[in-house]
Amino acid sequence: MNPLTNKKKDVLRWTEEPIGEKFVDIVVSINEQTQKLYGQETATASYSGISPSLNTFDEIGRALDEVNTAVQFKEGHEGEYLRAMVNAFRYFARSLQGDRIPYDELIANIQELPATLISDIQIDYAKELVEKGLTDLGYKGTLKDKAAAWRSDTIIAPDAVTTVAENFRERSKLGTLKRVIGLPEEDGIDWIKSIRGVFWSGYSKYTGNFRGNLTFNIDRPWTEPILAQIMTHEGYPGHQAFYCRWDYLYQQGKLPLEASYYLICSPTNALFEGGPETALSFLGWDDINEDTPGVSIEQKQQYLLARNYLDYQRMFMTNACYLYNLGEVSKDEAIDYMVNRGGITEIEANNCFRFFSDPVQKTYYPCYYHGRWMVGNSYKETPKEKRAKYFSILYDTPHTTNTFIKAISQLNDKPFDAFNTLNQ
Repeated sequence: MNPLTNKKKDVLRWTEEPIGEKFVDIVVSINEQTQKLYGQETATASYSGISPSLNTFDEIGRALDEVNTAVQFKEGHEGEYLRAMVNAFRYFARSLQGDRIPYDELIANIQELPATLISDIQIDYAKELVEKGLTDLGYKGTLKDKAAAWRSDTIIAPDAVTTVAENFRERSKLGTLKRVIGLPEEDGIDWIKSIRGVFWSGYSKYTGNFRGNLTFNIDRPWTEPILAQIMTHEGYPGHQAFYCRWDYLYQQGKLPLEASYYLICSPTNALFEGGPETALSFLGWDDINEDTPGVSIEQKQQYLLARNYLDYQRMFMTNACYLYNLGEVSKDEAIDYMVNRGGITEIEANNCFRFFSDPVQKTYYPCYYHGRWMVGNSYKETPKEKRAKYFSILYDTPHTTNTFIKAISQLNDKPFDAFNTLNQ
């Protein structure tokens, strides 16, 4: 696909004026209140330029009542999307104010996701995939021994992480333009830097005008196959591609005002994280049957192993998140579970705990695991001849978890089992 030309068009609306403006005002006002209370950004992109005007949670609540009345009887996909978002805004605002709401109720209403533990059957199957990948590459011994040797063989020195990441930037963008979606000519990542002292691994910051920056946490250990997964997650065809594409669509009058932003802790999160979690697969870099110049069969084996390894670890991390937030284990027990059951390093386990115990991020964390399977399964189940339509659903259409599942069921003319982890 060639880069797109950006010529501004009229704003697309799903509601009568001024409800759309109020919708966005609620989002950016929640963001402002979160920054005041917790020093965190929650609206990580907003394309309309609307500024926050709701100065208290009471004002946000009254605006939610008004918007809810306006969308209550709206039919079809638009109505389902808008009502789910209003419901999530309300639950998120209550959580931010400290309301004691059961964790599973928060996750169900904010993200439309389950908060049930990942079973031993699922974990054992993920373990088998990792074991096979390590054995096929010639590693011997216990899983712990093989994984340690693999990580040691592919380790990147902390001061070299950004250099290796840079090597992925243009190659992954070219693959995105060729295989996935078009982006405007102005698109680009201006810099890639390292950081210490944060709980996340990588971060994509959209700065506007189709540009972005990437930052990687070098407190945690990095290997080349894992960095490939995270670089495509944060850059192309992951977060930078999503942010830029949405900005372009809004400017073209193809993305509605009511969806012209990204808010963490909403029903759009599983799609937004699941797409990047599957991004390397979109490029064909983990499929030996795909023609991908510059990526060898051995590299593909490494990248597929990295995906399976990250999936396996994420299962323990997500279970630890649920166990802790449902009040079943303490901090020490959650970290011990990740380290001694999941084989996760102390640094990564402690960073993960900081993430899912954070008062804001605790209701975001589950979208990584569920999003990876929802989008990964949908991509795998969609025939190649339907890929263009698939990517339009994923990148170009505002979706909640539930509306995305419905859209994939309709695309492939069969029920879609979004969170099945036993179909690899």
